[in-house]
Amino acid sequence: MDTTAKGNKLENEVFTLFFEMISEDRFFAKRECCQIYKKKGYYSKDREKEIVFDLSIEITHPGQDTYSLLVLIECKNYDHRVPVDDVEEFFAKTEQISPSNTKSIVVSTNAFQEGAFNFARSKGMGLLRYFDRDKLDWVLTRSPSSAMPWSTAKSDSSSAHQGLHFQDYVSRYFDCYGFTGDTYTNSLNQFFSRLVRIDSNEVQTEALADIERGLQPNSRLVPYKESHEIEALCLEALQKAKYSGGAIPLDEICEFLLTERGLEVRRGSSLAKGVFGIISFNPPVIKIDERQTGALSRTRFTLAHELGHFLLEHQRYMKREACHESDVNLENPGEIGIKDIVRMEWQANYFASCLLLPADHLMESFFLETAKLQLVDRGHGLLYLDEQRCNVDAFFAVTTPIMNEFNVSRSVVKIRLKQLGFLTEGASKPNKLIQSPRKLLRAFRMADY
Repeated sequence: MDTTAKGNKLENEVFTLFFEMISEDRFFAKRECCQIYKKKGYYSKDREKEIVFDLSIEITHPGQDTYSLLVLIECKNYDHRVPVDDVEEFFAKTEQISPSNTKSIVVSTNAFQEGAFNFARSKGMGLLRYFDRDKLDWVLTRSPSSAMPWSTAKSDSSSAHQGLHFQDYVSRYFDCYGFTGDTYTNSLNQFFSRLVRIDSNEVQTEALADIERGLQPNSRLVPYKESHEIEALCLEALQKAKYSGGAIPLDEICEFLLTERGLEVRRGSSLAKGVFGIISFNPPVIKIDERQTGALSRTRFTLAHELGHFLLEHQRYMKREACHESDVNLENPGEIGIKDIVRMEWQANYFASCLLLPADHLMESFFLETAKLQLVDRGHGLLYLDEQRCNVDAFFAVTTPIMNEFNVSRSVVKIRLKQLGFLTEGASKPNKLIQSPRKLLRAFRMADY
């Protein structure tokens, strides 16, 4: 792709991003106050002709005919970091267009050189790094950075800093990281709101109230689902597979879904490093990298997780999802920060645990094993897990045959028993755990699947 085509591609993507935000009234300024343009010219007295800018957003106060705030945007689709010279050159152009009410932004697909941050800070500019949404691990139906609440954005400034400074940084969740003033953020609305306030006087700041949409509650796409709704969905899938006991026949469920709903499952796929599975919805395909998942129990849980996304109809909210090790870590889930993704991942993981360990069959096995060990409820339930050797031994004695029967990992059994109220876990005391036998510790720290 030549330089012009690369530049046009980025301009089109950024234009679409901001146009969607404005038209859906998710932009920092009210929809009725904004107009966005591509390749529009603005008159320069110095040149005595118009300067054409990649993108521009005109923001007009209610009741006025001409814009009161102009945001000019330059797009850089580089294979290297953006040098400070490019930032300085763009600022010089914007200064020729009514500098008192003009704000300038450089958008890049790459990081920026260190000098660019100092210059942008001194001139009240904005720097924005854009990541192709189709290459994120979660490809949502809307921009994650446009939906990012400010409160969460403040706590994720370190990721934004890395994304803007380091060329090889890869974003998993967010399509934009911004810098303006001294603020690093993954929230586009926070970015724009800070940008327009730089060097504004008291009168200008007060006038922003007429055009600014204001802080909105985090609007979520993904509805909450009760646990019993997910349990019922799993039961329906098991009934269609004519399940009667033992390890869940995932192959039969997949065959049914292929015939009835066109879902194709490819188990021998080779995926990017760290990616266990991928689901895409158009057409519906699940890919599992068995080389990376390793243990069969981990492969089965990853597949059940992706089946959960499909049967929970998450295609309404995302186009594709890549499943990493941390995404199916039930006991220590990774920090994501996007509520829609958190909700979908919880639902998919809960679905997987319900599907692989059906409540009725698990209960039967659990009571059989606890009866063999003559365990009694001493006020904490039949199975209580803390650092005491006797309780750890009982936990392993009960969960090992269940693992073997259902072909799942110990962590899945543990989490499922806790969900059903059959296991109570006490507060851990690391110092005492360290004193436990080495072999016991190795077993206790098995993979979290």
